[in-house]
Amino acid sequence: MTVLGIDTSNYTTSLAVVNKGGEVLCDHRKVLDVTHGKKGLRQSEAFYQHCNNLPGLFSDLKSSKFLESVSAIAVSKTPRNIEGSYMPVFTAGVNMASILADALSLPIYNCSHQEGHIYAGMVPNGLEAPFITLHLSGGTTDLLKVEAENDYRLKVEQLGTSSDLHCGQFVDRVGVKLGLKFPCGQEMEKMALQSNNPQKGLIPSSVSGGDVSFSGPLTKALNLLEQGVPPEELSFNVFNTIAKTAEKMIRFGVSQTDTKEVLLVGGVASNKQIRNWLSNRLKLNIHFATPKLSRDNAVGVALMGLKALK
Repeated sequence: MTVLGIDTSNYTTSLAVVNKGGEVLCDHRKVLDVTHGKKGLRQSEAFYQHCNNLPGLFSDLKSSKFLESVSAIAVSKTPRNIEGSYMPVFTAGVNMASILADALSLPIYNCSHQEGHIYAGMVPNGLEAPFITLHLSGGTTDLLKVEAENDYRLKVEQLGTSSDLHCGQFVDRVGVKLGLKFPCGQEMEKMALQSNNPQKGLIPSSVSGGDVSFSGPLTKALNLLEQGVPPEELSFNVFNTIAKTAEKMIRFGVSQTDTKEVLLVGGVASNKQIRNWLSNRLKLNIHFATPKLSRDNAVGVALMGLKALK
């Protein structure tokens, strides 16, 4: 028995297969192409690329014969598990999942992209709800209280979010100004590691309760770049600001709940500088998705399908 997971997010086409024990049998992804110098893609552009990517990824699955034992299909249908949550990009994955489910007479389980991220960190860490999740990515800066909703869905209550830019947008807009190709997080992380005794605290964090803002930090970062601050030192300070912001959000979340179990997910949460800061500063049970599963993937979606099937 295996479960196929499908996720078509803003910037990655993903397919994954897990077996009944939760072991990842395959994890295929293709990052969407963004023209150098641009800060992202329109939904229509991303949808088009997903439609082009899916056949090739499925061909890889077919050749590896993982599809022969699939018992169910799980797919991310919405960004979040709340009423009104919608993005056109997820339609590409939903359409493909529906075609396969009909053709193979398989059950199909819908979930949200955010739940997929949570499952990708929750299951490998052996976590069970309730716990706090901080989801840090290009499209999300969410502080969440996570509880079990039914057999496999998660009840997610938002305790805080960004009032403007998300943390990944903050990173990418600075990175593009530095001449890096979008998405810029991994290259900026390498640059930050090359900084030699950088001056810290150059970019303030802006937090009120569980809510945050990155527009002010972005303005400050771009001003520092114009003033000649080296790219390595600037990159270090960008991640330092995100780490301080994340710490404040988590402290607020703990004050609003009865749990000290905290899970970090999302592409930005794969950053080692942020992880080290939080691990050293917080006397809590901090859990991280692996760096690979922090980024957009279909493994968590497949794990949700496995939970539903059981």
